[in-house]
Amino acid sequence: MDLKKFVASALICCVSLSSGLTAAVGAEAGSPVFADVNDHWSKAETEYLAGKGIIDGVELDGKRWILPDRTVTRAEFVKMLVGATGKKAAGSSTAAFKDVPVGHWAQPYIETAKKEGWVDGYDNGSFQPDAQITRAELATMLVRGYQLKEQTGNTVSFADVPADYWAYASIRTAASNKLIEGSMENGQTVFKPVKSATRAESIAVIARYLKAQEGTNPPVTPTQPTDNPSTTTPTEAAAGAGASSGGSKHNNKANTVSLNGQQLIDTVGNGNPISGTDAQNNTVALAGLNLSGYYGSLSDIHVEMQKQETLTGSSTTVVPGLTGPVIEFNTNGNTFSNATLTLNVGSIATQQNLTAAYYNETTKKFEFLSTAYNVADGTVSFSTTHNSKYVLIDKTAWDQAWRNSLTVTSGVYKPYVDFAFIIDSSGSMMDTDPQNLRKKAVTDLVYGLNFNPNSEQVLEIRDISVANAVYHYEGSVYKEADRAAVIDFDNSARAVVTFSTYGPTVAAAVYYGIDSSGGTNIFAGLKLAYGQFESAGDANHRYIAVLLTDGEDTSGLAPDWNAITAAYGKGVTLITMGLGDSVNSGYLTQMATLGGGQYFHVRTSEQLEAAFRTVVDTTRHDEFVDADGDGIDDYYEVTGMLLENGMLVKTSIDPNNGKDTDQDGFTDGEEMGQPVDVVITEDMVPQGSDLVGKTVKMFKAMKSMPTDPRTRHKGKELPKGGQKAQT
Repeated sequence: MDLKKFVASALICCVSLSSGLTAAVGAEAGSPVFADVNDHWSKAETEYLAGKGIIDGVELDGKRWILPDRTVTRAEFVKMLVGATGKKAAGSSTAAFKDVPVGHWAQPYIETAKKEGWVDGYDNGSFQPDAQITRAELATMLVRGYQLKEQTGNTVSFADVPADYWAYASIRTAASNKLIEGSMENGQTVFKPVKSATRAESIAVIARYLKAQEGTNPPVTPTQPTDNPSTTTPTEAAAGAGASSGGSKHNNKANTVSLNGQQLIDTVGNGNPISGTDAQNNTVALAGLNLSGYYGSLSDIHVEMQKQETLTGSSTTVVPGLTGPVIEFNTNGNTFSNATLTLNVGSIATQQNLTAAYYNETTKKFEFLSTAYNVADGTVSFSTTHNSKYVLIDKTAWDQAWRNSLTVTSGVYKPYVDFAFIIDSSGSMMDTDPQNLRKKAVTDLVYGLNFNPNSEQVLEIRDISVANAVYHYEGSVYKEADRAAVIDFDNSARAVVTFSTYGPTVAAAVYYGIDSSGGTNIFAGLKLAYGQFESAGDANHRYIAVLLTDGEDTSGLAPDWNAITAAYGKGVTLITMGLGDSVNSGYLTQMATLGGGQYFHVRTSEQLEAAFRTVVDTTRHDEFVDADGDGIDDYYEVTGMLLENGMLVKTSIDPNNGKDTDQDGFTDGEEMGQPVDVVITEDMVPQGSDLVGKTVKMFKAMKSMPTDPRTRHKGKELPKGGQKAQT
């Protein structure tokens, strides 16, 4: 194989990609004069290759240019290396990397590099073809592509490439072959491994390799700022470290930045604490920031706390367990090898359950990060190698959302339910429900709960004390059956009956135990119900809490939203029901959203019985119920339709208006499609989750958002009378 042709092929790819440069191989004319290299460190290498006719640059405004300081992407360099080694680029019918699909211009080259063992991709299955290649990545690919060995007599050490650095061996090997070099800074030789490689550096590598084969390569002296090439292998660290799509800027020196306390406020915070609060009053503040291998100044570091809506853009699309604001971190295009962010989360009740996640705005998916929790100071810390948006997620709540979608056939489905009915007994109920129809609704419901007639029967004995009277009940019940508990709340809360499968027991508790007097302490009733699940819930049952109220909370106490999130993480789904016209629907909707359920608005007490029945029917998972006729099992509409990225979509199940939530002329079922069985993999859930390997029902065929009339529908005519969607 002719080495010269390999090198020429490589360089043609390098200088022609995305720059408009042309190349000519074998030209015998004198080397062209480039307008942009006269004072550039790469002048000798550039003119060497030009003199051999390998490159000739591009002509603009009557001059020839080589554009030496333009950067090179990972995909561009892979194409160059494939050509330089004489490998035949061969595509594949399947994609090795999720962000380089079949049909991508670089897929044949990247597939070839993968096959040859030059690249492995990142842990999340991506390749990041458009990320700027770093010098460390360039060195690694070069060594692998040419199968270079370290020249023991020419070893070079760089102050910024420690022995435990992922590309240490490759950088040493390339340097010992005199293909790369560093620069002198403060009396030390540095390589700047995370800096993006340029065209001049790519030219220098090729020229040096060619000269080495000819035996004419002069000694390399690191006297000029010739930060030189590097090789890339997506498997290891740098993953485009710190590079942004808008290009990179670099200092000539790698710094270590360590900021905390007032120092952090004065610099990155511009005099203000860097903090943010979510709708549930969970506050997150940046307490520490450490950057290693950073090429930039403090003024280039930005950390901003944003509203959660910047991720989803919709109140009907829910990120399970999302806690606190969205954290956007960037270094204004300056590279770094690693960044560690420490966040103060001491005000969050579920702080020990928090895990950090990177939101990949390309794939629209969350990638969970290793997260350390410090119980002593109430902080969490995580590390990253790139600029992006980051979030904190309560991992128990995330897992619970996936548990709600476990398939009936997976062997982990729980067929029976513990229901806790949390009933408002405040004085306003005398006007809202003068006939006490809420009592009839609940008692009729508990007489019709599910049970297994083939299961063992046992005797249930209960004594219920109400208003200084004791009521004794006993009867045979089935061991495998739904159970109900009833919580009464006004100024305070009390359990009028704990979980029972015996209808008369529950009915008596409802009729004798619920009155209509006092105020409205909603969270007192809710917390008592959660306590019932904690102390008396059947671990083999699913847990559903159903809260009914006709007004706003009058306790004067701040709502404990974290109590709802914590209970949801333990498996309690919360359904809220608002009765009448004075109810605070926004308040109850927020409660249901945090509790993984849905809010129902009931206009009159006469509609309560049907509403309760709808709640019970739609929270079951063992039979298809479609009250609104939209083609989707109502169970998924209440608990959320799970998407591939873990988000949940919730639509209306109103029997009259729920068929087409956004009124765009398409039913919710037509827009969402039907769920399919998907096996949970490690990247879908936080580290350590026991859900890996289990099967969930996931909505992978969503055509458009069923809650947004602006989304466009493709491949289907709008039905007559339908509202035309706008883009």
